[in-house]
Amino acid sequence: MKRAITFVAATALLAPAAARAQDHDHVVVSRAVVVEKPTQADPRAAERARQAQERERQQQERARERAEQNRRQYPAEQSEKITRTLKIGNNGELDVSNLAGDIIITRGGGGNAQIDVLKVARGRTDDDAREMLGLVRVEINERGSRGEVKTVYERHEDRPRGRNVNVTVQYTITAPENAKISAHSLSGSIRVRDIKGDLNLASLSGHVVVENAGRLMSAKSTSGNVEITNLRSEIGLEANSTSGDVTVRQSSAPRMEIGTVSGNLMIGDVTCSRLEGQTLSGDVTFNSPLEKNGRYELSSHSGVVRLTPMGNVGFELDVDSFSGNIQSDLELKDQRRGGADYGRRTPGGRVRSLSGTYGDGSAMIDITTFSGTVIIGKK
Repeated sequence: MKRAITFVAATALLAPAAARAQDHDHVVVSRAVVVEKPTQADPRAAERARQAQERERQQQERARERAEQNRRQYPAEQSEKITRTLKIGNNGELDVSNLAGDIIITRGGGGNAQIDVLKVARGRTDDDAREMLGLVRVEINERGSRGEVKTVYERHEDRPRGRNVNVTVQYTITAPENAKISAHSLSGSIRVRDIKGDLNLASLSGHVVVENAGRLMSAKSTSGNVEITNLRSEIGLEANSTSGDVTVRQSSAPRMEIGTVSGNLMIGDVTCSRLEGQTLSGDVTFNSPLEKNGRYELSSHSGVVRLTPMGNVGFELDVDSFSGNIQSDLELKDQRRGGADYGRRTPGGRVRSLSGTYGDGSAMIDITTFSGTVIIGKK
């Protein structure tokens, strides 16, 4: 049974982050199934790609404009640096919560975590900016093998004249390779590299980028992209965004649940036996080897789904589109008794469903769209 396309509301997606930050049978037939072989690129896909690039350009431009406006309105800047070393051990835990600013975590040596903090405040005058710095504090605590790092802003009612606080805090952290790390930011990106311990990462307004990880459990963003490269994990991965793209490449994990609402999914050179990829208004691109007995479910409501299975593993294919079209380069063996080719066509000639077997049929691929096109390429 096909699964419905469902998504979690953005507020539920990162509720823990916000809470922390605020508190801190086939028959072989003689004829192959060839369904409307594509002769040119899908113009809708090209348009979506152009729109995605334009959205990214506009977001970057707005960010630059906001930064420039902030500099003009608050020309004075004051900064403060803090450095702490936490002795959490090689398998220790680290919890980092931030409100405005990036979190950058890389592998260090030994059993210590070094926390470098940069607080930057802007004001109309130097004294004004200096006063801003005092309204934001960083709490760093060590309890045995667990370290906690948290940004705390003074409550509005406790601020002088109830003023807004124009302060960003950036954390640059080196941690033990096998440390278990949770990192959350309300307004900032999270970047983690070369950490092999359990990772749980979430940003409300920022990108989440992970490289060379070992046990990435979750990577989530509401209004940013999620990018995962060179993951080698023995546990399941959950990666999703609300209005950004999700990319997973050159990675392996036993199970992956990858989703976005208005962005694209790009899955390349991924080794996984259970994969679910869902998007509402974006495209899905899958270009990866299959696992024997693996199951792959891809769905988009209005976007294009492109499938290019790699490797030597055969598969059973089941594709349905309510009002879209299916284009395939594959020669399939029909699964229906009687040996008739299977493919429901509309009066206009479009194929709306396709089911068959390729090779030994040891894997299962299930693709669903509502109004989007499905394009299946040769291995």
